[in-house]
Amino acid sequence: MALVVVLDTNILTVPAQFGVDIFSEAERVLERNIEFVVLDSVVMELERNLKSTTGKEERWFKIALDLVERCRIVRLPDALQSIPVDEGILEYAKSSKGVIATNDKGLKERAISQGTPVLYLRGKKRLQLMGFIV
Repeated sequence: MALVVVLDTNILTVPAQFGVDIFSEAERVLERNIEFVVLDSVVMELERNLKSTTGKEERWFKIALDLVERCRIVRLPDALQSIPVDEGILEYAKSSKGVIATNDKGLKERAISQGTPVLYLRGKKRLQLMGFIV
């Protein structure tokens, strides 16, 4: 069974910003079969950001949306549709016993405090795991 890695908005912009292949890096760090997951709310956030930015940031969001095609897009149950994006990521990762991939400091801290492992960008070159996979 594949390990679920839930990607958030800012980790999806890493390849465009820093030239890091987050997919192969995640496989290198986790050393197992991975299923990359993006919540539909993250896709909507990327689309909103794309419409509201210009220049290099616009390019980051275009590339991020292209990367989403390599992931399984998940819609949370209707009861959870109104919660903030980060809360949805936390809930989905916890329920699937997965890992969250993020550079968001607040999300990273909340995930670790709840026992959910986090993949994050270290030194603008590679991903690193914080926490333990059960």
